[in-house]
Amino acid sequence: MKRELAALSLLFVVSACAPAEPAPSSSAAPSSSAPQAGSTAPADKVAAGACNMVARVIEQQDVRFTSNSPIAMRARKAADPGVRDAGERLAVAAKESGDMFVRNDPNEDTGPVDARMAEAQRGLLSACTVLFGPQPWPFAPSPTPTT
Repeated sequence: MKRELAALSLLFVVSACAPAEPAPSSSAAPSSSAPQAGSTAPADKVAAGACNMVARVIEQQDVRFTSNSPIAMRARKAADPGVRDAGERLAVAAKESGDMFVRNDPNEDTGPVDARMAEAQRGLLSACTVLFGPQPWPFAPSPTPTT
């Protein structure tokens, strides 16, 4: 079971650290990734997805690498350079957290790694705010009710 978890965690880490692919370019696409006036659909849907995901994990105060690796992977594919850079920083923090998980040392203090993960999350959310403006974003899914 422990080996399976280690293999799974390495898969997430490797996926999170794979080189980002450049965003496809189109001459018909607008030069700005900001949403068009009167539109609720963002031009950079990859960034919008990453922004929605990071807002949700920040709200849940989730610093697990398994939650943050997919966010980092998505953010690294965004057209916006600020979101891409913040996604890179989140990927590094998620990899560090994943490495710590694989080592499974009960004496190791996770506090500093968790703090770096939370800082990287806030950095991505900040890049999202620069790109899309303050929350709530018109393209964000409705919050799920808690019971």
